[in-house]
Amino acid sequence: MTYSENIGSGRISWTGIRIIENAADPGRNSSVDTLEGRIGPLLKGDGSQAHFIEMPGYLYCQEHPHPTESIIFTVKGNWVLCSSCRRQLMRPGSLFWFKAGTPTGYEVPFPEPAFILIFKGDRDEKDDEGFLEYLCGLKVRLERDHEEGTPFKLSELSPEHPARVFARGLGAEGA
Repeated sequence: MTYSENIGSGRISWTGIRIIENAADPGRNSSVDTLEGRIGPLLKGDGSQAHFIEMPGYLYCQEHPHPTESIIFTVKGNWVLCSSCRRQLMRPGSLFWFKAGTPTGYEVPFPEPAFILIFKGDRDEKDDEGFLEYLCGLKVRLERDHEEGTPFKLSELSPEHPARVFARGLGAEGA
């Protein structure tokens, strides 16, 4: 049997198998801190891939489309999915799919972060380093957008904004 283990890293590879012992462990997974949260690559298969986002408390990320479909699993924390101005509270264990091009927004109206796994049925050509480089560019673009007025925190929205109204309905502090 051919295999390699990176002892202490939490990443194990056997022939045809890759294991990440704890996808939510920030010390074991490379990432980039952006205004949308801490984002990093996890696994790439032959025709699929997965990455994670740890969204900070009180995050607001307006609806925006993505070029590929995704399946998103909530590992820990509570957050709100928004699409077409409809909102749904997502909790640990919740799972959803969105079609390519469907705008989705993400809101965390609680002080605790939320950790999600994103699974894509398409595999891009970037390796982990290429994905991290992309994330560094994303970080710069988001910071520029923020400077130009795009909100990334619920507190940057008016009290009447639907995200804040929904959060108050959940009993969320600070909304």
